[in-house]
Amino acid sequence: MSPRRWAPRRASTPSTDAAVPDASTPAARHLGLGDLPPAVAERLRFANAAPRRLRSERLPPEIRHELEDLWDGVVADVYDEVAGLRRTKAFGQDVVMRALARVADRLLQAERVVNFTAVHHPITARRGAKHVVVGAVGGGASAAVEELASFGTAGTATTVAIVSAIAGEVFETYVAASARAQQFRDQQWPVDPNAVLIDLAEVAGYGESADRRATTMLAREAAAFLGDALVKRTASRFARGLIPVVGVAVGAGFSAHTIQRVQALPLRPPSQAAVEGLVRDLINDPDIYQQERERFLGLGES
Repeated sequence: MSPRRWAPRRASTPSTDAAVPDASTPAARHLGLGDLPPAVAERLRFANAAPRRLRSERLPPEIRHELEDLWDGVVADVYDEVAGLRRTKAFGQDVVMRALARVADRLLQAERVVNFTAVHHPITARRGAKHVVVGAVGGGASAAVEELASFGTAGTATTVAIVSAIAGEVFETYVAASARAQQFRDQQWPVDPNAVLIDLAEVAGYGESADRRATTMLAREAAAFLGDALVKRTASRFARGLIPVVGVAVGAGFSAHTIQRVQALPLRPPSQAAVEGLVRDLINDPDIYQQERERFLGLGES
């Protein structure tokens, strides 16, 4: 079935004036790959449409699975927003912002997941420069997929372009968190996911955390800040990736710069729990690991 003939099942979506839905905005009804025409679903699934760098066997299996879950979880919602639209309108700012706002909750949760995953299953490197290179390659790869997708069939092309920007944003978070976790380990400090999250927020513009010890309360505030800025950051990434010819280089450069800024921050004093060696114990205890993972992912809940 042609994407243009499929009548999208519209869900309640936030206004384009709001980058991220607030507590008073009804949650969007999320779709899945099974809600799409089979041929479209097969074309758009992670295994067939995601940038190869994000599917690399060199990445830890845990992070590949998280990226696949994110991609396959949001692709139907994004397609639902853009299918049937003219190409010029589908790539317009209003449509892109509406699609991003619709999946903002999934995007924010994925960022928390990969932050925590990076602490326990990071990209390992003997030198910090490797993280910068990996981040640059990931940023360039997502931009390249966007640029190529812009020449394809309108509905599927726009979907791939937008979801590539989403996955690129999450991948950059993973690489930056891996780089920060590596710095903690290099100094023989216990790695605290709260501290890593706060450092990422500080680089993104959060101004309340400088020189402060990591605490759950500070991490909660940092997570809220990142959530408020997430859709706008992803929209900017999407726009950069569509710049003809130089979009790939610009995407790679921005990702590399972000990771370098994270690495340049002084190490934050770890939390009391981290000092006591809690995180190191979690690595060897699957049950406690899962409990701590759920606690960390609940930072955004009131």
